[in-house]
Amino acid sequence: FDKLIIFPKEFYEKQKINLLLNKEIKKINPHDKKVILEDNSEISYDSLILATGAIPCNYKIGYKYPEGIYFIRTLDDAINLSKKIDASKKAIIYAYGWGCKAGCKGCISGRISLEMAYALKNRGLEVTIVSNENRPLRQQIDMDMSELIVDYLKGKGINLITDKAVINIAGEDKINGLIVDNELIDADIIIMASGTRTNTYLAKECGIQVQKGIKTNPRLQTSIDGIYACGDCASIKYFFTGEQFSSSLGTNAVRSGKIAGINSVGGNLELNPVINLTIMDFFDLKIGAFGLTEDNLSNMGIEYVKARYKGKSRAEYYPGYKEIIIKILASKEGNILGFQAIGEEGIFARTLAVGFAVQKGIKINDLAKIENCYSPPLSPTIDPVQICAELVLKKLK
Repeated sequence: FDKLIIFPKEFYEKQKINLLLNKEIKKINPHDKKVILEDNSEISYDSLILATGAIPCNYKIGYKYPEGIYFIRTLDDAINLSKKIDASKKAIIYAYGWGCKAGCKGCISGRISLEMAYALKNRGLEVTIVSNENRPLRQQIDMDMSELIVDYLKGKGINLITDKAVINIAGEDKINGLIVDNELIDADIIIMASGTRTNTYLAKECGIQVQKGIKTNPRLQTSIDGIYACGDCASIKYFFTGEQFSSSLGTNAVRSGKIAGINSVGGNLELNPVINLTIMDFFDLKIGAFGLTEDNLSNMGIEYVKARYKGKSRAEYYPGYKEIIIKILASKEGNILGFQAIGEEGIFARTLAVGFAVQKGIKINDLAKIENCYSPPLSPTIDPVQICAELVLKKLK
């Protein structure tokens, strides 16, 4: 776990950064440009950056949960869970967030539940995912792609209990399992994969505007002069709709943090609207996605065309190729609105390439004509992305 700490305390000392650990700000005074700590001491500032992150959706601050319930949000959460695993046999992942229908493009509960299922299974536990929804990754991929993941999970020995209502947690001081539709599903560990919500308490208290997170402009400035926000707590602009949203991705947290930091000391950088490139890996399966889903487009009343293509990650005559499934959604004008890819290899590069193309304004006809690099151990002569784009293009003509 020590390797997960990117910069040790000594790094900050060498950079002459005053690092205050185990301290909490209880109030911001923007008029006097001061923050008040929990011990009532004060720190003055010229610029302030809020990086308060996110907290689990249904986590109750101050509530004493029974032993065996875990919200995996911090490093300490992971360490405590790891200590418990060796003495456990059965784990339940309560994928409450699978049922999120609020259009949260940054919703991470589905990814966490899938990756956690793999990690626990790899540690030798019997794993059951329980959800009141019948599909994972609702905000990233469509139903037909979700079904592939469900089948894959079952093939890997993950128990799935879906479309069921969770009534309660069994056990008082220590959990015994979940009561699902009046039936006890026993477990030693319950992981609450409920998604996250932006931690905006401090911002709200001092009058900063909040809209699906701490509202920021492209320079990561908040509604109060001299105060910036970045990371999971900030709401930034979504490429496909122009709306403010919380990204929940580490990539955008780092990018927004760098921009907020530079601008807070006089710089002038802007964060472009993000497409929220998502990539994940569990067991041997990789999933890449960005953009709008069919549900999103239907709810928005946008006409679209779609195509799905099953291809090969390498030349089909070369040993070791894997099947990959590509899906593309486009507007009637040929704008690429969504991209989804599933397979055991070659997913990262294809997702990244198409994502870059979309950010540069490439349309579906350009994607179909893009020049491809070819080498039998690495790729087929015509890439599955190109073929899928051609299928979309045919439907537009």
